[in-house]
Amino acid sequence: MNPDKAISDIKDKENLPEQADKLKFDAPWQARAFSVVLTMYERDMFQWNEFQARLIEEVQRDESEIEDLESVYYEQWITAFEKLLLDKEICDPDELQHRVNEFASGQRDASEFVSGVDHSHSH
Repeated sequence: MNPDKAISDIKDKENLPEQADKLKFDAPWQARAFSVVLTMYERDMFQWNEFQARLIEEVQRDESEIEDLESVYYEQWITAFEKLLLDKEICDPDELQHRVNEFASGQRDASEFVSGVDHSHSH
């Protein structure tokens, strides 16, 4: 996946704001979350406006409660994406919650996706 091309394609098709191609990530997980959504969109698993509607709902829901919305934007991104996956029945709700719990508890750290890491043991 070429993120620049994907963003350009989405901007052309979906009329995104001009600043959409000036991405800033404060942590690697934010870039990964962004990439997963773009990849699944490119594979036609959902329409961009389906994701966008859920993201808008998340931002609006949190707007009055959070002083620095930029600091939580990618958390909102992930929540919107999770809702989309569940709404479109791409993921099983129990399996999704199980995975979330694994990461939250430290049982899993996504090292299975990192090349050069020994994957023979479980996390």
